Amino acid sequence: MDRNRQVNKVVHFLLTLLIMFAVSIAPAQALLKGGTWQELNSVTGAVNGTAPLADGAIIPLYQGSTLLDPSKTHDIEFSAMPRDFSADATSTSMRAVNSTDTEGDLFSDPPTIAWENRQPPAMGLVWADAATPDTPLSPQPVPNLTFCAQNLAGRQLVAWAQVEDETNVPALWLFTRTGVPNYATIPL
Repeated sequence: MDRNRQVNKVVHFLLTLLIMFAVSIAPAQALLKGGTWQELNSVTGAVNGTAPLADGAIIPLYQGSTLLDPSKTHDIEFSAMPRDFSADATSTSMRAVNSTDTEGDLFSDPPTIAWENRQPPAMGLVWADAATPDTPLSPQPVPNLTFCAQNLAGRQLVAWAQVEDETNVPALWLFTRTGVPNYATIPL
């Protein structure tokens, strides 16, 4: 019994010595570095980075009230007319294309898009053959005639939105929730 008490005393003594040694290391290490752990008088301001960038914006197209997926082909009725198609250029329906920020702002929330005056410009549609999408049809389809009546039935066509009055186009802005600056213009 006496022996167990002695062993316990030795263990408690060594444990106390170990704790005292560990507690004394932290302040000694701070003194060796030659400074304080934190400088309370320093202030961190906003980090100046780069403005967000995007290659452009996607303007959704509709046939009547049906949203057309740009990654798919769509069959249309022979009685369809170009006036049945429209573009929605409201900022809530548009999406940024390839949005990036070279300073690494986080895009966990997708960037938002807004028109300079909060009013989208009037949009028209430009039509082209799917085989040569960079060359618009000349002449463009007449809005009030069916595609069949214009000899466009059976052809694969593509369409995209274009600002009707290009003399007074408002800027299109890209906004992010993080970073400074958090906005930039998007090319149309």
